[in-house]
Amino acid sequence: MTTTPTREEVQAAGLVLGKIATADQWAAKPDAAMAVTWAECFAVHGLQRADLIAGVVALYADDTRDKANRTLPADVIRYARKIRRDRMEREKITGDVDRAALAPGRRAIADCALCDPSGWIERADGTLARCSHAQQVGGAA
Repeated sequence: MTTTPTREEVQAAGLVLGKIATADQWAAKPDAAMAVTWAECFAVHGLQRADLIAGVVALYADDTRDKANRTLPADVIRYARKIRRDRMEREKITGDVDRAALAPGRRAIADCALCDPSGWIERADGTLARCSHAQQVGGAA
Protein backbone atom coordinates (compact mmCIF):
# COMPACT_ATOMS: atom_id res chain seq x y z
CA MET A 1 0.00 0.00 0.00
CA THR A 2 1.60 3.26 -1.13
CA THR A 3 0.41 6.41 0.54
CA THR A 4 1.33 9.85 -0.75
CA PRO A 5 2.35 11.85 2.31
CA THR A 6 1.15 15.39 2.88
CA ARG A 7 3.54 18.30 3.25
CA GLU A 8 3.00 18.20 7.03
CA GLU A 9 3.84 14.48 7.11
CA VAL A 10 7.06 15.09 5.15
CA GLN A 11 7.96 17.92 7.53
CA ALA A 12 7.28 15.65 10.52
CA ALA A 13 9.50 12.95 8.97
CA GLY A 14 12.22 15.56 8.48
CA LEU A 15 11.99 16.47 12.16
CA VAL A 16 12.16 12.79 13.10
CA LEU A 17 15.24 12.30 10.93
CA GLY A 18 16.86 15.40 12.42
CA LYS A 19 16.16 14.13 15.94
CA ILE A 20 17.67 10.75 15.04
CA ALA A 21 20.75 12.45 13.56
CA THR A 22 21.32 14.39 16.78
CA ALA A 23 20.90 11.28 18.92
CA ASP A 24 22.94 8.91 16.76
CA GLN A 25 26.31 9.97 15.36
CA TRP A 26 26.20 7.04 12.91
CA ALA A 27 22.79 7.89 11.43
CA ALA A 28 22.60 8.85 7.78
CA LYS A 29 22.47 12.57 7.07
CA PRO A 30 18.80 13.40 6.43
CA ASP A 31 17.76 14.73 3.03
CA ALA A 32 14.49 15.51 1.26
CA ALA A 33 14.19 12.13 -0.48
CA MET A 34 14.73 10.32 2.81
CA ALA A 35 12.07 12.48 4.49
CA VAL A 36 9.54 11.59 1.78
CA THR A 37 10.29 7.87 2.07
CA TRP A 38 10.01 7.90 5.86
CA ALA A 39 6.81 9.99 5.62
CA GLU A 40 5.30 7.34 3.32
CA CYS A 41 6.02 4.71 5.97
CA PHE A 42 4.56 6.85 8.76
CA ALA A 43 1.46 7.79 6.71
CA VAL A 44 0.43 4.13 6.42
CA HIS A 45 -0.05 4.15 10.20
CA GLY A 46 -1.60 7.63 10.49
CA LEU A 47 1.02 8.69 13.02
CA GLN A 48 1.13 12.31 14.12
CA ARG A 49 4.21 14.51 14.65
CA ALA A 50 4.07 14.52 18.46
CA ASP A 51 3.82 10.72 18.66
CA LEU A 52 6.66 10.30 16.16
CA ILE A 53 9.00 12.67 18.02
CA ALA A 54 8.12 11.01 21.32
CA GLY A 55 8.74 7.67 19.61
CA VAL A 56 12.29 8.71 18.69
CA VAL A 57 12.96 9.81 22.27
CA ALA A 58 11.57 6.52 23.62
CA LEU A 59 13.58 4.54 21.07
CA TYR A 60 16.88 6.12 22.03
CA ALA A 61 16.05 6.09 25.74
CA ASP A 62 15.40 2.33 25.64
CA ASP A 63 18.58 0.78 27.00
CA THR A 64 17.40 -2.71 26.00
CA ARG A 65 17.17 -2.03 22.25
CA ASP A 66 19.70 -3.48 19.79
CA LYS A 67 22.09 -0.59 19.11
CA ALA A 68 24.11 -2.53 16.51
CA ASN A 69 21.67 -1.79 13.67
CA ARG A 70 20.65 1.45 12.02
CA THR A 71 17.37 2.99 13.03
CA LEU A 72 14.65 2.25 10.48
CA PRO A 73 11.18 3.76 10.01
CA ALA A 74 9.72 0.55 11.51
CA ASP A 75 11.65 1.17 14.75
CA VAL A 76 10.17 4.65 15.16
CA ILE A 77 6.72 3.39 14.10
CA ARG A 78 6.78 0.66 16.77
CA TYR A 79 7.55 3.14 19.56
CA ALA A 80 5.21 5.86 18.21
CA ARG A 81 2.29 3.41 17.96
CA LYS A 82 2.82 2.36 21.58
CA ILE A 83 2.86 6.00 22.66
CA ARG A 84 -0.33 6.65 20.66
CA ARG A 85 -2.06 3.61 22.20
CA ASP A 86 -1.05 4.68 25.72
CA ARG A 87 -2.25 8.26 25.08
CA MET A 88 -5.56 7.05 23.69
CA GLU A 89 -6.10 4.83 26.73
CA ARG A 90 -5.35 7.73 29.09
CA GLU A 91 -7.76 9.98 27.20
CA LYS A 92 -10.51 7.38 27.40
CA ILE A 93 -9.90 6.77 31.12
CA THR A 94 -9.56 10.41 32.16
CA GLY A 95 -12.22 11.71 29.79
CA ASP A 96 -10.13 14.78 28.98
CA VAL A 97 -12.26 15.48 25.90
CA ASP A 98 -14.94 18.16 26.49
CA ARG A 99 -17.82 16.31 24.84
CA ALA A 100 -20.34 19.11 25.36
CA ALA A 101 -18.30 21.42 23.13
CA LEU A 102 -18.14 18.92 20.29
CA ALA A 103 -20.34 18.75 17.21
CA PRO A 104 -22.53 15.61 17.17
CA GLY A 105 -20.26 13.77 14.74
CA ARG A 106 -17.16 14.58 16.77
CA ARG A 107 -18.98 13.57 19.94
CA ALA A 108 -19.68 10.18 18.35
CA ILE A 109 -15.94 9.80 17.67
CA ALA A 110 -15.07 10.79 21.25
CA ASP A 111 -17.60 8.29 22.62
CA CYS A 112 -16.58 5.47 20.29
CA ALA A 113 -14.83 2.62 22.09
CA LEU A 114 -13.11 1.53 18.85
CA CYS A 115 -11.55 4.62 17.29
CA ASP A 116 -8.99 7.21 18.34
CA PRO A 117 -9.78 10.94 18.72
CA SER A 118 -9.22 11.50 15.01
CA GLY A 119 -11.65 8.76 13.98
CA TRP A 120 -9.09 6.06 13.12
CA ILE A 121 -9.35 2.36 13.92
CA GLU A 122 -6.24 0.18 14.08
CA ARG A 123 -6.79 -3.04 12.11
CA ALA A 124 -5.42 -6.41 13.16
CA ASP A 125 -2.65 -6.10 10.53
CA GLY A 126 -1.48 -2.81 12.10
CA THR A 127 -2.82 -0.49 9.40
CA LEU A 128 -5.41 2.19 10.07
CA ALA A 129 -8.88 2.68 8.66
CA ARG A 130 -11.42 5.45 9.11
CA CYS A 131 -14.12 4.69 11.65
CA SER A 132 -17.67 5.17 10.40
CA HIS A 133 -17.88 8.10 12.85
CA ALA A 134 -15.36 10.03 10.74
CA GLN A 135 -17.64 9.68 7.72
CA GLN A 136 -20.39 11.49 9.64
CA VAL A 137 -18.21 14.63 9.82
CA GLY A 138 -17.04 14.53 6.24
CA GLY A 139 -13.93 12.46 6.91
CA ALA A 140 -12.10 15.33 8.57
CA ALA A 141 -9.32 14.30 10.87
